[in-house]
Formats: sequence, structure tokens, C-alpha cells
Amino acid sequence: MVNTSVLRVSGLTYTMALTTTATSALAVVPLTNDQTNYVHLLNTGTGVAAIELGNASDTVKVPAIAADGAGGSYILPPAMNYPLMLAAPKAPFYIRAISSGTNTLYVTAGQAD
Repeated sequence: MVNTSVLRVSGLTYTMALTTTATSALAVVPLTNDQTNYVHLLNTGTGVAAIELGNASDTVKVPAIAADGAGGSYILPPAMNYPLMLAAPKAPFYIRAISSGTNTLYVTAGQAD
């Protein structure tokens, strides 16, 4: 028998206008009482976007786009056609982002059943 997991959204979609300056922490709040521990991310701009997630607004790291020989944050490619789903802290959680240009990032809480 095959196990099947259903991935679904469990909250509103938030929009983040990204520039080369890191955003302040955005609270992502679920609309269900279910275990919400994923995030759907869609970067529609022409530059890469870097994100950081955390449990509290004051503990989310400042995101950084990796430079040669140095580490950075999780990178989303430019001009995405479909959202990417990543594991996230149990909602509500916080997200910060930065871009290599001017981008729009769409963020939605999600869950797996």
C-alpha cells in the first residue's frame, strides 16, 4: 500500500516587496488549528531572493545572499513559475528576506496531512 501525503495551504498569502535591504520580520499566521509547519514561497522577480525563518521576530537572522567563499541564507531562484514548499517552524513563524534586485515574494503557510 502506498502512503500518500496531502500538502495544502493553511493560511493567507502574504506579499513581501524585496530590495537589496533586508525586510523586517513578517509574522505568518495559519488560519487552521492544524499543525502548520511548512511554507510556500514564490519569487516572481528577476533577482534571487534569500530568506531566513524563525520562531520569534527578534530572533530571525538577517538574510544574506552568499558571496564567494562565504555562506548565506536559503536562496530562491528568480522568476519562479511555481511555489516551493519548505519545512518551517510551527506556525505562527516569522520570515525575513532580501533580494539581489527588486522582487516580489509571496509567502503562504502550509501543512502536510
